Amino acid sequence: MKDDYLEDIHDYGEYINDFEVSPFESIFMLHIRSRLKNEYEKLTNEEKKILNDYDNELRQSAHKMYEHLKLAYDFEKSNKPEDEWWWHLDRLV
Repeated sequence: MKDDYLEDIHDYGEYINDFEVSPFESIFMLHIRSRLKNEYEKLTNEEKKILNDYDNELRQSAHKMYEHLKLAYDFEKSNKPEDEWWWHLDRLV
């Protein structure tokens, strides 16, 4: 059975500008993105393009998302890999 990466990609995309949900729910977005990174080579070119577009949206709204997430996540204590930049939004603001 094929993983439904497109569904995960769209879920990730929906969280990017959703500041109505709790920051704890928004952290789920970061976990989705990490899973997609781990499965990146399995994504189709179209899925990679959509993911890249959503990544660009997150970078553009990094300050707002950082302010939202810092209520539930301590970016300074992040032990996530540097290449998983979404766990280090504090460095983009």
